[in-house]
Amino acid sequence: MKHLAYILFLFFPICAAAQHGSMAGFRSPLDIPLNLSGNFGEFRTNHFHTGLDIKTQGREGLPVYAVAGGCVSRIKVSPYGYGNVVYIDHPNGYTTVYAHLSEFKEPIATYLRESQYALESWDVDLYPEPQRLCVDSSAVIALSGNSGRSSGPHLHFEVRETKTEHPLNPLLWDFPVFDTRAPLVKGVQLTPLSDSSEVAGTQRSQLYETSASTGKVSLVRNSPIAVCGPFGIGIHTVDLLDNSSNSCGIFRIVVNLDGESVFEQRIDRLDFGVTRHMNAHVDYVLFKKERKSIHRTFTLPDNKLPIYKTIRGNGAIEVAPGITSVIEVQVFDVHGNESRVTFKVVGTAARVNSRESQLVPEGGVQFAFDRVNTLRTDSCSVFVPEGRLFDDAWCWIEPIARRSTRYSSHYQIGNRYEPLIDNVLVSIRPSFIPAGKEDKLLIVHYDPDRQRYRAQGGDCLNGEVSARVSEFGEYAVELDDTPPTVSVTRFSRSYIECRVSDNLSGIDSIRAECDGAWIRMHYDPKRNIIWHNGSEDGVITHESKRFALEVRDERGNVTTLERNF
Repeated sequence: MKHLAYILFLFFPICAAAQHGSMAGFRSPLDIPLNLSGNFGEFRTNHFHTGLDIKTQGREGLPVYAVAGGCVSRIKVSPYGYGNVVYIDHPNGYTTVYAHLSEFKEPIATYLRESQYALESWDVDLYPEPQRLCVDSSAVIALSGNSGRSSGPHLHFEVRETKTEHPLNPLLWDFPVFDTRAPLVKGVQLTPLSDSSEVAGTQRSQLYETSASTGKVSLVRNSPIAVCGPFGIGIHTVDLLDNSSNSCGIFRIVVNLDGESVFEQRIDRLDFGVTRHMNAHVDYVLFKKERKSIHRTFTLPDNKLPIYKTIRGNGAIEVAPGITSVIEVQVFDVHGNESRVTFKVVGTAARVNSRESQLVPEGGVQFAFDRVNTLRTDSCSVFVPEGRLFDDAWCWIEPIARRSTRYSSHYQIGNRYEPLIDNVLVSIRPSFIPAGKEDKLLIVHYDPDRQRYRAQGGDCLNGEVSARVSEFGEYAVELDDTPPTVSVTRFSRSYIECRVSDNLSGIDSIRAECDGAWIRMHYDPKRNIIWHNGSEDGVITHESKRFALEVRDERGNVTTLERNF
């Protein structure tokens, strides 16, 4: 009977997950109230958020607990992304993830330190053999922190399905996160979906504000909206949790047309393989310009997100001329709190020759989402493989006369508000190539809003510099032959700290030695510091004499530093 009970315990969470009910079996990863600054499915740049961001009362160093017994399957240390992160596989088929940690506890800490010294690398991605590092439920596995790409102290926590590695919504489990507040519905957007479609007499998207934001919601405009041809609906909505002012993501949206359900999305499971497809779901332009969270309830041709449960066609709605229809949109959070907005649309006849022209610079061509596309001028080209666009899109190459680097003009390549699924290849022919410095040239992306460059790397071949880039926009060639800057801020046998920075291409590698032997230096690019804590490792002794440091940037420029103890 004990074996049967154990089998039922393991099987129950999987059944509950299929029914999207609340699931038990995990304790809290922290022993403080779980107040969230971010939740599962929240819009982030180029991806959905795949876990919970749990506030740690503005401080680091809180004990982080294993939510259930299991074995460590992965440990990763990086100056970027999740920073210090540990993964634990549990026997019930789930994996939990704990990220942005400040330090690890035993036995993880010793395994990590030994692996780093064996590999002579601080940033590592380790996969311990099964059963090597097993922990009990409630074991303290680490301390909370702010490592990696984190903007403040917190714990990022995930639940994944071990077999597929798909992240699941952790709030489907019985974690003590309190939420009695219904989602906010800030507006409804109607978008024409064909060359002859119109909304309120125009072929541009129209965003209508709501008169109230929660509960039963209506539009400020209470008369029916004139529509012609197929159109799609977008919902400007976010969720708020108790004890938090942060805007969080929505769990479920249902669209009803004259009482019939025509669309449903449910963000209970995501897939890292199509994470950038979030850009096809959100109104990308308004999200990029104004951070508006507008959920499209219609799909673009190459949108592969697994969040759509019911969808008629591609979500397009069409109302015959003279017919008035009632549209109701229900918005739910994961705790069942609901807001709903109801409005009317009336079908109208199309205007004759109503297609509105799209302004495309001279030389622009239309790229197809389902084939290879190339556009080339004498000095610049872009190569877009099949499957990089969500829909057909116009592309062009236009020199920006008002801006240039010493090595090339700036080139506007396509529409910066047209999202890409994956990288495309940009090539630019420099106006001149300094002798012997071909490997120092790189592609840079210019952000006109922040007025700064981001290095994209690249290679110089046959008189062109080429790099893979993740978005359309403004690009140029620049040269980086300046070594990183390094200065010592603290220096003793017990603690070494240096400030490091680079002017353009970015820090690529850091190597420190004591009397010729590698020592572990931690790196925090947010603060531009590296440090070695002698009490952690014990490799610097009273007999140690010489400290040496080498910092290399992405273009191979090197700065070295030596100090005697």
